[in-house]
Amino acid sequence: MINSILPFYLVIVFGFSIGIVRRAAVRGTTSRRETRAVDFLLGTLFIWTLVCTAMGLKGLHTSPALLAALPFLWQAVVPVVILAASLLFLPGLGRALSKIATATPLTWLVWVQALRIGAAGGIIKGLRGEITSSYVFWVGIPDLLYGISALFLGVLLLFRSVGRGTLLTWHLLGPAIILLPTFGFMPFFMKEPGFGFILAFPMVLAPGIVVPLLLCLNLLAAWKLRPLPGRRAQDGRLQTEPPATLGDAARSDAI
Repeated sequence: MINSILPFYLVIVFGFSIGIVRRAAVRGTTSRRETRAVDFLLGTLFIWTLVCTAMGLKGLHTSPALLAALPFLWQAVVPVVILAASLLFLPGLGRALSKIATATPLTWLVWVQALRIGAAGGIIKGLRGEITSSYVFWVGIPDLLYGISALFLGVLLLFRSVGRGTLLTWHLLGPAIILLPTFGFMPFFMKEPGFGFILAFPMVLAPGIVVPLLLCLNLLAAWKLRPLPGRRAQDGRLQTEPPATLGDAARSDAI
């Protein structure tokens, strides 16, 4: 527990999420009702985090009875179910998230993904033999490279434009490099004797809440960048003129 940075990452990601919600509320982007809906969602996710942490401290995530009763990595599904149920039953939540996405600077949504550089810790442990599952390489290396690319892309956005389509593709790539190998090759990883490391505390916080939050921020940015009929002309100019529109927008939002 002491040697893991995951609890600190959890605080940073939650803090970032709360920060962009507060920013939108203070600026009047979201109404009080919409803000309360997002607060409820974050509060529910926080309660799940406390439950996940308590179970981890008691070793319940690795208990044979629980492993036999529930699908492997069920912890990663809980935040998704919370989000889906909230969108279904909380009026205005979808609209609020859309407004928050629009109000959040592009650079912020890129730079927060630099936290994924933390995957280097798992890779190092794999090289040392402390983690014997190849999962840390198949997922960890692409995740590390994605985090590094976030630093370069964030700096690039400050000084010049990046095409809307490029940013959209980059943000969609974020969830893909995690979800495709994890669930696509789950039977292969489960045959490895060391794959259970992902359920040990505090590592379980990664699939349980940290990674889902980061992927949701990817999707929030993708929603901000999604193609709309009114944007087609602008996007066309970005490809033929000296590109400055998105970079200028990121800088002006950040001021």
